[in-house]
Amino acid sequence: MENSCQVIVRIVARPDAAEAVKAIVLRLRDCSRKETGCVSYEALQDQSAPERFVLVEEWTSTGALDAHNQTPHFHEAVAAAVPLLAAPLDVGRYAALA
Repeated sequence: MENSCQVIVRIVARPDAAEAVKAIVLRLRDCSRKETGCVSYEALQDQSAPERFVLVEEWTSTGALDAHNQTPHFHEAVAAAVPLLAAPLDVGRYAALA
């Protein structure tokens, strides 16, 4: 998709908080998939290190992603997750190479 924006988020939860972070990630995924401009939104959990998660998102445009980042469910998810993390969120915005 031309002009689309892909996002990859790496999340490392504290080992004792992996299940709580998983619940936050799943709710964020489900809410985000309903947003205008969301092409796809996948939530992955590392099978060998269950405290590690990856979000793989595709948005129709950077504007759609920016709108997503202003939604109440996004802010609620970040606020709930940050105290449960073992490392800062690692967020990257990507564009497909031509």
